[in-house]
Amino acid sequence: MLQAIYRIPFRIYLIVVMAAALAASLSYLLLSHMVDASYEMRQEALADNMDIAVSVLEDFHARAEAGEIPTAEAREQAFSLIGAMRFGAEGNGYFVIQDEEMQMLMHPILTDLVGQDQSGLTDSHGLRITQVITERALAEGEGAQRYWFAKPGSDVPEEKLGYFRHFEPWGVVLTTGDYVSDIRAGMDNLRAFVSVALAIGVAALIAVSAMLARSVTRPLSRFMESMRAVSEGDYDQDIPVARRRDEIGHLGRDLLSFRDRLRESDGITRQRERESVEQARVVSELRTAMERLSRGDLSHTIETEFPTEYEGLRQDFNETVTTLDELITSVVENARGIHSRAEEISSASVDLSRRTESQAATLEETAAAMDELTASVGSASENAAGVATAVDAARSNAEHSGEVVEQSIRVMDQIKQSSDSILRIISLIDDIAFQTNLLALNAGVEAARAGESGRGFAVVASEVRALAQRSSDAAKEISQLINESSGHVEAGVTQVHRTGEALEDIVKRVTSVAELIRGIADGAKEQSAGISEINVGVTQLDQVTQQNAAMVEQTTAASMALKEDAGILSGLMAHFQLRDLPQNVIEHDAGPTASQATGWESEMEVDPVPLLPAPQPKVATASGGGGSTWQDF
Repeated sequence: MLQAIYRIPFRIYLIVVMAAALAASLSYLLLSHMVDASYEMRQEALADNMDIAVSVLEDFHARAEAGEIPTAEAREQAFSLIGAMRFGAEGNGYFVIQDEEMQMLMHPILTDLVGQDQSGLTDSHGLRITQVITERALAEGEGAQRYWFAKPGSDVPEEKLGYFRHFEPWGVVLTTGDYVSDIRAGMDNLRAFVSVALAIGVAALIAVSAMLARSVTRPLSRFMESMRAVSEGDYDQDIPVARRRDEIGHLGRDLLSFRDRLRESDGITRQRERESVEQARVVSELRTAMERLSRGDLSHTIETEFPTEYEGLRQDFNETVTTLDELITSVVENARGIHSRAEEISSASVDLSRRTESQAATLEETAAAMDELTASVGSASENAAGVATAVDAARSNAEHSGEVVEQSIRVMDQIKQSSDSILRIISLIDDIAFQTNLLALNAGVEAARAGESGRGFAVVASEVRALAQRSSDAAKEISQLINESSGHVEAGVTQVHRTGEALEDIVKRVTSVAELIRGIADGAKEQSAGISEINVGVTQLDQVTQQNAAMVEQTTAASMALKEDAGILSGLMAHFQLRDLPQNVIEHDAGPTASQATGWESEMEVDPVPLLPAPQPKVATASGGGGSTWQDF
């Protein structure tokens, strides 16, 4: 089944099926559209007839409003006129009028229904016709409604398209309709015709597709047979499809060209097989020669001649082996010389390393002693600087004390001046007390003269006299105290003057001591700076010596490595089998192995010196004589 899906006939038939399905779908859509269009046309015709009936109602309503006739008479005449109206090809179309309460007001055919309630009227599909039409008329004003209803004189219900309109002035609903069985009959006939046409078209497409499939599959089958023959190596079979003028003919001609190229390719393949045999022989000879070369045998060459296209390869190999033999022979001779010189350099480097280590140890001891001397001088300098600082502080304190003494002298003078001022004030108070005493005495005399009337005044005068006497006594006592205080102040001023002179002498002596100590400190600083410079020089010399020692170690290690490499090189050369140099000579010159060449390290007891990186060695040119050498060192 799956294989049939990928076959060409199946794909052609699939196209036919898809085309038939598309045509059927389009036909169905077209018929549906035609049915809808027919219903719309029938609805428009009903709407036009409804306009005529409504115009009658509007005319009578206008006459009633104008007062020409009563409203009841206008309604009766309008209903009668509308009941007589007919439309349609057979004249069987009519109008029905009912009020908003679904009471029948006018029916031109079934007159016995007038005045009856029609809300229960139901069609064969259960649709309540009158109720639905009335509700829609009150809500929408007008519209169409499909339902099933029997024709007059028949009991078989048929589909009918009803149209209704609400006439609000009188509160009535006009209804009319028309049966659409003719539309369905026409559509059924058209649908049958389209089905027959589709069936005929599909049958024709199937026949054409079968012919088309046969016209494609038969040539393709012949083409596939030709392809199968070519794939099996039959290059002489005829390809009949190549004579066709269609696309399959193009494929046949392409297959014909492909067959010719395969025939040529087959001949080329046989030629390559013959060449591959020759190539295998050449490769075998080269493999044998390369194996001996890989084992170090440089005395073997290829003497068998190769085919013309490979002869150059044989000659190139022989020339390469000859060149390698000459080169390795030269390398062996040079390796022997390098091994001998490496031993001499290694011995000299070991001796130089020991002497450099001794010099570095001496410089280290000298540098340590200089460090201790520098530390001692620096400590003395720091102590002298500290003493100088302390003396400066003492001098500053003495100078400040002198200033305090001077301020004390000035304060004593001010106290003395204040005492003198107080003495003058007290003298004035004493004079005032004396005058007051005199006035009180005079007042007492006058009171005595006055007799009884002046007795009270005499008492007051005696009291004032007593107060004046006490004020005079107090002033005298204060004067005595101030005089004693002034004496003490003068004595204090004298002592303060002596203290100030003593402090001035101390400041002078402290200043002299400070200058001497500062001179000592400056000398110690200069001595410390000189010793520091000497220490820096010794340290630099120690570092240079240690760098030299490191360089000597590196040189010694390099010479030992060179000696070891020379021995290894000689050992490697022993693997080669040369023409002009015996094998025993090469093996005799082979130096120690890598494990034997490192024995010198146990003889050298040199500590690593990782202080500074060793300076880069300078390469002396052929013309420059200024570069230093190991002999100069």
